[in-house]
Amino acid sequence: MKAVVFLVAFLMAPVYAQFDFGVICSTDNRLATGPNNSHKLAYRSEIVFPDRDTATVVFQSSESIYLCLSGNGTGQPWSRPVALYPGANPGIAYGRNGNRHLVWEMFDTTLGARNIFYRNLEYRMEPINVSGCTSACYHPDVLGDSVGIAHIVWAEDSGSFRQIYYRRVNQSGIIGERELISSARFCDLPAIEQFGDEICVIWEQYGTTLAQAYKIVRRRYANGAWQPEEVLMAGNERLGSPSLDFSLGNEGFSAAWEKTVAGNPEVHFEGGNPGGGYPTDGASTAPVMATVGNVWSYLFWQEESTGVNDIYTHFYYFMTGWSRGSLRRVFMLNEPVYAPNCLGALLVWTQGDTAPYKVMWGFFEYPIGVKEQTAHSRDGDAAKLVNRIIMGKVYYAQWQMHLYDASGRRVMELQPGANDMMRLAPGVYFVRGAANIRLDAKGSGKVIITR
Repeated sequence: MKAVVFLVAFLMAPVYAQFDFGVICSTDNRLATGPNNSHKLAYRSEIVFPDRDTATVVFQSSESIYLCLSGNGTGQPWSRPVALYPGANPGIAYGRNGNRHLVWEMFDTTLGARNIFYRNLEYRMEPINVSGCTSACYHPDVLGDSVGIAHIVWAEDSGSFRQIYYRRVNQSGIIGERELISSARFCDLPAIEQFGDEICVIWEQYGTTLAQAYKIVRRRYANGAWQPEEVLMAGNERLGSPSLDFSLGNEGFSAAWEKTVAGNPEVHFEGGNPGGGYPTDGASTAPVMATVGNVWSYLFWQEESTGVNDIYTHFYYFMTGWSRGSLRRVFMLNEPVYAPNCLGALLVWTQGDTAPYKVMWGFFEYPIGVKEQTAHSRDGDAAKLVNRIIMGKVYYAQWQMHLYDASGRRVMELQPGANDMMRLAPGVYFVRGAANIRLDAKGSGKVIITR
């Protein structure tokens, strides 16, 4: 039997005044929330009940990595920063079983080299050296799956060149084999995420010859094996700084990277919604993105135009289209901002002219509104459910709702007496409609159907 959960909210106008931001803590690192290949934010659910979750942010300050916690997904209030370990470039991810997985660079005195370390934050365990080599290793990223396994990638120096390696660690701290997953010699900045049943790794690649010297490469782990490398983009000008969209596992592939055009860095967004990331006169770098199918997208990147360091935004909602903005204009900031990193509608960045810099947060709301109510139906009766949620205790017979799937396609029209929601497949759906009362009350929201 299916349980149908409506998360309903009244439509709101997408105005900047409803966005919120604040300071998390201070840092001495101007790029504390970078680089963009790994997530600096983690919380269990990107959309479902974000206001009831606990957000975790990791960043770098001095020669150590730090962690702060927030009481909810809107980023307020944040705890005081906790120093975790010496090192740099942390990445964090919530596994699909609820475990937080942390990776970072740290010097191994025994091996005499900077290596990649891992820790499951939900367990009392010592940091585990997952790279385990005498070569210098950089820029780790991590994915946690539904059975507690951490999938870790990093860039490793091998003599005069750099390649991409992969390793997995289970909840008991047992590590798998080191696997070289890049065939070329000059690779860097790997990112890892799961889309559907596939684990995807992307990285930047550069060669020594001019023709198609720069590439963004993807490799997928599917059907129990690594598939051949795929070139997502190639060119004679730099392609780099790739990042992957956070996914709950049921979304299509989406990624972002820098694409240099006539000497000027621009940003490119792959998958999600077409049209994201517009050309600018200045240098556009370090792109990150968060999407929900083809329904909405949050795109951010660092922008240096007219001598100003800013972070540009490009948001999409399938009922209203694209909107543009920048952090400095939206929040009326008079300081430069750097190194965006996002998860859903929550963004972190580094801000300031000189040290100490500030680690900042911003919350850009979800287009379904600001106040959610929930109700459950196990008999698939749309009329009873919608009446209880939208109209309260009074029965209103005149109403109409439309359900949309994650691609924005309308899949069903709900009317009084309709009892056909039981035929919907489990998934995330969005609802928009109106009810005839004294005045037309319009609402929109989303529906989650689980078995």
